[in-house]
Amino acid sequence: MVIPNIIRLQGFATLAAMNHEPRATRKARIVCTLGPASADPATIQAMIGAGMDVARLNTSHGDIAGHVATAERLRAASRAEGRPIGILLDLGGPKLRTGPLAGAEPVPLKRGQRLRVTPELVGSDARQVHVNFARLAEDVQAGDPILLDDGNIELTVVEIKGQDVVAEVVFGGSLGANRGVSLPHTRLQLPSLTDRDREAIAAGVRAGVDYFALSFVREVSDVAAARATINACGGDIPIIAKIERRKAIENLDAIMAETDGAMVARGDLGVELPPEDVPVQQRRIIASAALHKVPVITATQMLESMINSPRPTRAEASDVANAVWDLSDALMLSGETAVGRYPVETVAMMDRIIRRAESELQVSTPPAPRANTDDHSYVLALAARRIVESDANMRAIVCYTSSGYTAVLMSKVHPQAPIYALSQSQAVVNRLSLARGVIPMLCRPVNTADEVFRLVDEHLVESGAVAEGEEVLIVAGLPVATAGTTNFIKLHQVGESR
Repeated sequence: MVIPNIIRLQGFATLAAMNHEPRATRKARIVCTLGPASADPATIQAMIGAGMDVARLNTSHGDIAGHVATAERLRAASRAEGRPIGILLDLGGPKLRTGPLAGAEPVPLKRGQRLRVTPELVGSDARQVHVNFARLAEDVQAGDPILLDDGNIELTVVEIKGQDVVAEVVFGGSLGANRGVSLPHTRLQLPSLTDRDREAIAAGVRAGVDYFALSFVREVSDVAAARATINACGGDIPIIAKIERRKAIENLDAIMAETDGAMVARGDLGVELPPEDVPVQQRRIIASAALHKVPVITATQMLESMINSPRPTRAEASDVANAVWDLSDALMLSGETAVGRYPVETVAMMDRIIRRAESELQVSTPPAPRANTDDHSYVLALAARRIVESDANMRAIVCYTSSGYTAVLMSKVHPQAPIYALSQSQAVVNRLSLARGVIPMLCRPVNTADEVFRLVDEHLVESGAVAEGEEVLIVAGLPVATAGTTNFIKLHQVGESR
């Protein structure tokens, strides 16, 4: 059974736990990709009821106007269900693909045969394959692997002939139209953003999406270029860097220092790297996100069998649980909810697995502040966790936040107590739907610390989150209007400021 965790306040729903026990509120968030199976209003609303926290709109498929229309339906469903839902617009990026087939049937490629790989727009057959990259012959060298169909078919470069590449099939297979291409050992001269990405960014800013996911990040400059484009469109929207390239792994800590969040994009990462290396890198990415205090999403094939089955495999259930135990902030469903037969049931199943995994989760001490830094906000967050854990009477941590920074910071030290985040900004409330263990609540503007205390009493009591007379820990930044600073803790008895 999904435990109810919402009530309605101030004309918009305010998220609040209906059970004082910390385990009653699921901490890890669920990101759901919307597509043909799930873009209609009724299914969206049902998925929200089943536990969807963030909706992903994948611009690699469909048209941008269609995604904007889905975003509008999401906002309407969010209001109807009384839950703030984040919207993540995923930019397709410079994805390499093969072209259309010369005939109607997939092309069989057999080990040892040679074929021409060309940027020329030709129908793919047993003699030649089109790849949508004009500089292919300039960037590859003899001996480089070329992976087709997301790694199911492997070629190796034999020689370069003008703009074409002659390649030999190492592992064959059946090649369909418009399949993904990867060159894991090649440094490609590709722009970080395509024209379609820029169009999607402009549309996303106008639509007021909450996050952009940046595909095929290789280095810090890719994130900076995306941020500059967002700013040029008049937006100030956080970026989730998708870690799916070998080069991104090499530049991981620098990318994490620049981005607002990360995604362990295991699909393309599993093509770029040997399969046995992907779990290791998943843990490394999650640890780096913890160090840099940004949210991290673990993605791809989490409940893949539920595309066609009403139940997951045991291995998939274990995969979800291990991602929770690794302290992922969120777990993502892709094809399961975009094109699967059971989108609502899949969300409900992930919710159940996460809750069960969290009931056995033992959270270790967060990393200490890094040497040679003046990270007072993080030290205060660590102190807040220790206070709450040392006092059995503390029911919750309450953050008043204008930017969301304080709430995200508290989520990254992983207290057992629920974290209530009060913000006057609807955009901040929506974005906090991605923060692990944070329950965002929309509130009126305030200007002084005393007003914050009265606000805490009003919202926590009226929502049923905490009873009058119980104790909470208030964490905030002062002055109240200051964003990005956490410098204040107060042990507070609920109701004392009324």
